[in-house]
Amino acid sequence: MELKIKRENVIVPIVSALLIVIISNLKIDWYFKTIMFPFFMILVSSTILVMKNDNINKKAFYLLIPIILIIFSNLILILLKGTLDENNEILNIIVLPILISIYLFSLINKNYKIALVNIPLMFKIFPRYLFRNLKFLKIKTSREKTNKILNAVFGIIVGIVFSTVILLLLMSADDYFNKFVSKTFISINFDFSKIMQFVIFFIIIFSIGVNLIRNRYIVMKENKTRKIDHTIIISMLSVINLVFVLFLISEISKLCGNFLQIPKGYIYSSYAREGFFQLLFVTIINFSIILYLIYKTNVIKENKIIRNLVLILIAFSVLLIFNSYYRMFLYIGKFGFTNLRLQVILFLFMELILFGIIIKKIINKVNNDGLIFLVIMTSFYVINLYICNDFFIRLIG
Repeated sequence: MELKIKRENVIVPIVSALLIVIISNLKIDWYFKTIMFPFFMILVSSTILVMKNDNINKKAFYLLIPIILIIFSNLILILLKGTLDENNEILNIIVLPILISIYLFSLINKNYKIALVNIPLMFKIFPRYLFRNLKFLKIKTSREKTNKILNAVFGIIVGIVFSTVILLLLMSADDYFNKFVSKTFISINFDFSKIMQFVIFFIIIFSIGVNLIRNRYIVMKENKTRKIDHTIIISMLSVINLVFVLFLISEISKLCGNFLQIPKGYIYSSYAREGFFQLLFVTIINFSIILYLIYKTNVIKENKIIRNLVLILIAFSVLLIFNSYYRMFLYIGKFGFTNLRLQVILFLFMELILFGIIIKKIINKVNNDGLIFLVIMTSFYVINLYICNDFFIRLIG
């Protein structure tokens, strides 16, 4: 398929890259101007570039709500005299590319299905063909002058990249030349880093725009299931559930007078301090096992015993979540709230809702469960950004 690159496919990346450079020089929050604003410009420029395409899926615009809330979360919290949690600053860099790629694919392709199997499609937008796409800077247009100007711009950009590398090498090789160049640039107040920043972001945004055109009609991957012997699954689930039965007996003993007397003198303060993070990790393992059996096999549909064993495992997982909640609130009652403790509370609540959807899917088929999972997880992530911070902790005292 021949790619038709229009003028806006070059002009929009140029303007976007210039804005990124300009904003990066302002005396505003470092995290926003250096990391979040480039994401914002990639989002805006990509949306502009695909808006003229036919069959735009307008429902995809709903995804802009959480994306915008994530991008501007740091600035909003600063206005509220709060600070974005450091863990969330890192998570934003992971979450945003996933959400933006889902948004863009949903926008240009009405057949796009939100599913785990389609998450790797984000790599088809970036960084695939990052430099190879530059060959499309030769735009097909009836205006020869415009074409020549744009080709000249491309030549200048490529020349700047090579010239910078050569200049740095020469400056490193010759100290006199190094001082001469440094003095020259200082006298004219010239900053090479800004040019490099502009070139890098122009290449990134232009390449994303070309890749979106490439993948307009991409065929979605089908979820392939695997055949696993039912006896293996039944044996595995039976052993796992047996472990939880033993744990349940132990918990009942601890909360009902320690009738097992193991260990003697067990007190509630010990109960409150220990294990909620381990229990949280156990629920994640259970969740992963259940998701695999539902989406990667057909054993739950084919075998009633497996179906019941999975439901029992979900029941134990829900009990673990309540157990973790109880331990956590005992601990909070003694030591108070922190960002991490609020995040654990939110995550456990999200797990409860997700387990509820899984139960409904097992008993009665749920349509668009991938979309439902995305909405729930994204909503909880955004809530986490705005309440797991020092401002909210001060607010609740």
